[in-house]
Amino acid sequence: MYRGKGVIKNSYVCEFRNNLIFEIDGLESVVAGTPIAFKDQLNIVENRFEGQLDNVISAAALVHLFSLGFKGTAFFTAQEEAGKSWRYLLEWFRRFGGSTNRLFVVDTSPFPNLEAANKQHLVLREKDANATFNQESTKSLEELCTQNDVSYLYKNRYVENENIKRAEQGLPPSSLGSTELGRIIAASNGLVDGTTIQIPTIGYHTMHESAAVESVDAFLDMLKVVSNI
Repeated sequence: MYRGKGVIKNSYVCEFRNNLIFEIDGLESVVAGTPIAFKDQLNIVENRFEGQLDNVISAAALVHLFSLGFKGTAFFTAQEEAGKSWRYLLEWFRRFGGSTNRLFVVDTSPFPNLEAANKQHLVLREKDANATFNQESTKSLEELCTQNDVSYLYKNRYVENENIKRAEQGLPPSSLGSTELGRIIAASNGLVDGTTIQIPTIGYHTMHESAAVESVDAFLDMLKVVSNI
């Protein structure tokens, strides 16, 4: 049950502590120190899911897998946005992991505009700035996408091609990105390996982040295939 609900009426940066302050109507009875969550509303606009999708849509997909009978293990780790969640997961694998520690990390992948995001249903990666992902798992995903008529793009190749254009314009290169999977592969010395399946989105980390319904359907279908459901 909810302890309370409120509406943000104002926000500003505190001049003394330099942090963001929200003024909220309706939460006057809540005790100081109580964690407050932001409640977003999912909308479907022009055949696209719209809202703050990052992480939420991945969690929903995994819960959906369990409702369909998934018997595997799903990890939900703290401090992902701060780039620290891999440490908790690596500790788990060091204590309880067996010989097959292959991760399939699910996430969203931001694109600069609608045209770029709509060119593929799913996003795969061969590597990031930290490490090369499991080649066998990545190739298997590519083959499954082809077999199931799901279009895909390798994000690292996309960034590398864009960097060629940037170099021609005299602009500095963009990073391949630093993902949690790359961090845990690099730090585990071979103990943990894996690859990633991502949904292409636009408006990353905003209230209007959006993903095509077709991409989300393909994402769920691919997770079911990988999970043998």
